[in-house]
Amino acid sequence: MPFEDFLSYVKYEKRYSNHTLASYETDLNQFASFIDSMSKQMQNAGPRDIRLWIAGLSDNHAPSTVNRKLSTIKSFYKFLLKTERIKSNPAKDLTNLKAPQRTPQFIDEKELLHLFEQLPIADDFKSARNLLIFDLFYATGMRKSELIALKHTDLDESSKSVKVLGKGKKERKIPVDRFVFSKINKYLKFRNEQFPNEQFKILFVNDKGRKMDPKTVYNIINQILSSCWSTEKKSPHVLRHSFATHLLNKGADLNAIKELLGHSSLAATQVYTHNSIERSKEVHKQAH
Repeated sequence: MPFEDFLSYVKYEKRYSNHTLASYETDLNQFASFIDSMSKQMQNAGPRDIRLWIAGLSDNHAPSTVNRKLSTIKSFYKFLLKTERIKSNPAKDLTNLKAPQRTPQFIDEKELLHLFEQLPIADDFKSARNLLIFDLFYATGMRKSELIALKHTDLDESSKSVKVLGKGKKERKIPVDRFVFSKINKYLKFRNEQFPNEQFKILFVNDKGRKMDPKTVYNIINQILSSCWSTEKKSPHVLRHSFATHLLNKGADLNAIKELLGHSSLAATQVYTHNSIERSKEVHKQAH
């Protein structure tokens, strides 16, 4: 089957990330193995075959994972139909599993402000970098992959904004205040002292002067949040959720938050309205 053609299509025409491509390839290989075990070929699979595969997956995977894999299969068969390699799409009418809606975890604004007050003063390259990473996550709501990919040319101190390259290679500009830029400049000063002979294009580097990896960035945030927050999740995404929820609590327009987060649809942003409503209930309860 034309896995390579399909993967090239989503990489170069759809401009999906390497992470998404790897997920697509894994899903397709899993489905191909299932179809092969039934002595069939993928181009001859029918809706019932796909339903059987989905049913088997649902025994061991969360609905969100199953739905993601089904989305891969749908995209694949849509591509085969478009390129006239099949006459009908067997996945066309298949529906996603119902998944319980999860409320994004966020840190209460007072707790987060208290943490900022407790953070140590940055007095070397490592501490300046780690604190700036923490600041940027909360100040911009950007994703971990977006922060790692930041370049010097993405920073615009005159307009107080940061350019972010999001999913689907879509660019967006996020405003940041002068205090964040002062911390950026402080970090750059320490970095230049740490690596005087290096000319970096990327903003953040690890202790050896190389591009940061996702695990290191996660550990930095986890360590900082562990000092103040008892909840299990202590990831960069928690700061993204906090950024969005706090903006909504202060009356920010949902469409504006959608643009800042780089969401492709308003539905993805609307999950934060539940947090805001629950917070309003708490305030009302305390007042009465």
